[in-house]
Amino acid sequence: MNILRTLLLLFALACTSLSAQPSESAINASLSSIGSAESLDDIRSLSTINEDYKTGYKGLYKRYKDTQEEHQKIAKKFEEANIPLFFSLIPYCESNFKSDAYGHGTAGLWQFMAQSGRTYGLKIEKGNDQRTDVCHSTDAAIRYIKDLKSIFKEWYLVDFAYGMGELKLQRLIRKNGSKKISVLLKDPEFPKGTKNHFAKTLLLDAAIHHTKPDNDTP
Repeated sequence: MNILRTLLLLFALACTSLSAQPSESAINASLSSIGSAESLDDIRSLSTINEDYKTGYKGLYKRYKDTQEEHQKIAKKFEEANIPLFFSLIPYCESNFKSDAYGHGTAGLWQFMAQSGRTYGLKIEKGNDQRTDVCHSTDAAIRYIKDLKSIFKEWYLVDFAYGMGELKLQRLIRKNGSKKISVLLKDPEFPKGTKNHFAKTLLLDAAIHHTKPDNDTP
């Protein structure tokens, strides 16, 4: 009976660890790592981020734990390219970190469209779709992210552009006369999918890269 109670306690602790949310300071550290001068206190639309994205975050974090070894290979490429590790986590929100994932005209970890995949050096033909190749597609994603950085200058804007496209983001910046996260996110034309993508990646990055191991967050 004591053994059973111990096992149940360990299981409960494991579940708590998986569902724990990153702290506000960790989220702010993640925001800072992608060039934001604003914190959660400044970005009202993200003030309830932990509550709003609790379920989605929990599933993505579990997927990260299951694929951590494979992710480290991708993270190394981003470190070598001097790109914030935040961006190495994009595949969790794009494809649930599945290299064989297919969407509406998209494929692979990074969910490249065929045209953009070819633009960044991927072979896409019958029997050989390099969008589903982890190494080749990650190298292409790094090239794309670097190009977006040269256009938008700020790393957080790179993530927005990755989610909605360059032209859409440029139009929103012109419309609002601002590049601030707090301003752009409250625009009713800001795509909900891009906001969700950003928020979930932000939570993952805060938990994985900006939370100390001895904290009670995962």
